[in-house]
Amino acid sequence: MRTNRLNFLRTHSRKRVATMLLCLGVTGTQMACLLPQDDQIITPLPDPANRPLRVLPGLGVPAQREATVTFGPNCPRPVFSVQVDDPNTDDRIEAQWFIDPIERYLGGVRGNPGIPISGGSPVREVRVPSQFITTLGTFTDGRTHRVEVVVTDGVFIESQRNDPDGTPQPFLDISRPSIRVGEGDGGVAIDVPAFRDDYVWLIQVDTTPCR
Repeated sequence: MRTNRLNFLRTHSRKRVATMLLCLGVTGTQMACLLPQDDQIITPLPDPANRPLRVLPGLGVPAQREATVTFGPNCPRPVFSVQVDDPNTDDRIEAQWFIDPIERYLGGVRGNPGIPISGGSPVREVRVPSQFITTLGTFTDGRTHRVEVVVTDGVFIESQRNDPDGTPQPFLDISRPSIRVGEGDGGVAIDVPAFRDDYVWLIQVDTTPCR
């Protein structure tokens, strides 16, 4: 036990002496220490290959998340749209529109791709396709229906996952191609994540004629 204590004290003393030797007197009462430098160079992390997109809240059309849309005679055709912010301005935005979507989001209507609101802007406007509006006009049962748009900076693919009992079920997934870094045999393929976001309205359809 005494030997271990002596070894600890010798080691601790050597560390204190080494630290003191690195300290230089600057003025009568001030000291400055030269800290040991690590010669390892930290390489800056590269920018992510893809950054998430997001639907901007409060900029959807209709502006009210709970609204009544009119399909009666002489009424203007309803319009639905969202604005999507994607820092990767070269991305193509894809959209799927749904009425009362099921959990796995199947059977949607493919929407128009996002259109930049101005040159070089990361914000795109995603508009509803006319086919979707025609379908929505048939929901005249007086009930409130969930209208939802799902957007992605990848592509929508129909995949499948297993239920808790092991039964495979189809569902709507997203994917994005990998990118290759380096040339020749030294190049490697890097997986690039795809991102998605959504926006929801609660809509009632009215067929009252407009003047």
